[in-house]
Amino acid sequence: MIVKLRTKIMFILLSIILLLSLCMSVFGYLVIKNNILKTAQHRASKDLEIVHVLYNQQFQQMQMAFNLIDADDDLGLLRNYLDLDYLYWVPKDKINKEASKIVLRVDETTQDVGAVRIIPKEQIERIKGRVEGIKIKPTPKALPTDKDQLDSVMALEYAKPFMMTTGHLDKILVGGKVLNRNYKFIDGIVETVYENRFYQGKPLGTITIFQGDVRITTNVLDKTGQRAIGTRVSSAVYETVINQGRKWLDKAFVVTDWYYTAYEPIYNIDGEVIGILYVGILEKPFTELQKNLFFKLIFIMALTLLITIIFMPFIINPIIVPLKKILNTTKKISDGVLGAKVKEKTDVRELNELISSINKMSEALVERDEKLEVVNESLEILNKRYLDLIGFVSHEFKGVLSSVVLNTYLFNKGILGPINEKQQKALKSMARNLDYLTVTVKNFLNLSRIEKDELQVSKKEISLKEHVFNVTVDAFAQQASEKEMRVTNRIDPELKVVADSGLLQVVANNLLSNAIKYGKSKGEIRIDSRIQGHMVEVEVYNDGLPIVEGDLSKLFKKFSRVLYRGMESIKGTGIGLFITSEIVKQHGGSIKAVPRENGNSFIFQIER
Repeated sequence: MIVKLRTKIMFILLSIILLLSLCMSVFGYLVIKNNILKTAQHRASKDLEIVHVLYNQQFQQMQMAFNLIDADDDLGLLRNYLDLDYLYWVPKDKINKEASKIVLRVDETTQDVGAVRIIPKEQIERIKGRVEGIKIKPTPKALPTDKDQLDSVMALEYAKPFMMTTGHLDKILVGGKVLNRNYKFIDGIVETVYENRFYQGKPLGTITIFQGDVRITTNVLDKTGQRAIGTRVSSAVYETVINQGRKWLDKAFVVTDWYYTAYEPIYNIDGEVIGILYVGILEKPFTELQKNLFFKLIFIMALTLLITIIFMPFIINPIIVPLKKILNTTKKISDGVLGAKVKEKTDVRELNELISSINKMSEALVERDEKLEVVNESLEILNKRYLDLIGFVSHEFKGVLSSVVLNTYLFNKGILGPINEKQQKALKSMARNLDYLTVTVKNFLNLSRIEKDELQVSKKEISLKEHVFNVTVDAFAQQASEKEMRVTNRIDPELKVVADSGLLQVVANNLLSNAIKYGKSKGEIRIDSRIQGHMVEVEVYNDGLPIVEGDLSKLFKKFSRVLYRGMESIKGTGIGLFITSEIVKQHGGSIKAVPRENGNSFIFQIER
């Protein structure tokens, strides 16, 4: 589709700006998204490290407190003061009955030991009192389970040996803090790390301790706004953290919302994974930030586009206005006003150079036109002289040749007296050369008529075979016989055309003459005719060397010949096929050459 230059430039500029805006938007979106994702996920990972430190500080605090306890202190008061769920003595003689592996480790090493342990329901009731179990709730993406209740508990437990003066172990002090539903413990860590902040009613930062894969203490809320106690971790996290003992650092759907999460395994004193420590940062604030930044970026791009559209005329007009004047001037020059010039100066160097070039071209065209007029006058005179010369010489030659041909014929037939064998051979050679010269003169006479546009076409109904090709075949029978060529005229005797028989005779003579000259000895020449709608098609075929595809276009040009090896001695002027083509055109037809497997066909069509 053709459009104005102004529209084209505006379209290109707007397309470039839109494309750049789109690329910048996509790039900005990806940069913002990736940076936010990486920042949020990195923060979750770092927060997990902080929570891990705070989690382990519980053991340090218990160690410090246990170091201040004497053997005769009141454990009941100390338990409340230290905010422990249980605190008791294990005498030396009852250590082997103690179920806690932490106590057994202290007995073995006589060193303080702190670790996480799972306490069965029966034992926790004995040392603390009845603890309400946790109902396990169905959780999407969690592993299938047949358990519906968690009765055991997870505890942070610390044990310290007390020695006798003899250096032997006297008893072990054991204390611990149960983590199940220990909201004070978990909220204290949340307050320290996240300042207990909320976003749209959701905790911004969440921390959870899992016993196995079950939440036992957390600030994660369910759909009802209650703590999501009893919900379970996903199967993917379970496989990575509990089964493989590795950290999980990725985005995850936690109960009701997406969080940037970090999970790490919780080990017991034997190095077995018994739970999971989780930290999560709510994704929604970051996605809102991402959207806001993206929309701001889109707004900036749209504002840039609007400003560009407003100021675009001021950018384009300094180019378009001079170009319009240049275009008007070139139109004047193309309409024949060769002296037209562009009277315009711009602040664009290239446009000034273009204007200068056009003005110089206009001056040069005026000078060239004046010179061409003189040259054309000379050429017209020379061409008239050339055509007159061709006509005069051809006409004079025709008269002289007629006499020479007649006398040669009379001598050759013995009418003017007997001749010997050598004289007869010489006369035959003279006759062939005179035939060639006669054809040449006739062709030049026809060429002169064509060039002067004096070729008169007098059409009447004729028999194509009887009035044209039979005459031609008879005229060239001797030449065909000398090369032992077989000429077959298969034109339909009933075929009639409305044409100039004399001009068609020239066509037939040229085609048959060429077929004999360029055909191979002892070969065949076939003349066929066909009716093609309102056209009559004639094909003249001869055995011989097929014409190369690249030479076909040369055949019907004036003074153009196509010769191959072995044809150097064949005489010709290169105007016979040109004249043939012009005569066929005068009869509303066309002519072409078609190479065959073992020869060539010249096919012409004329109107019936």
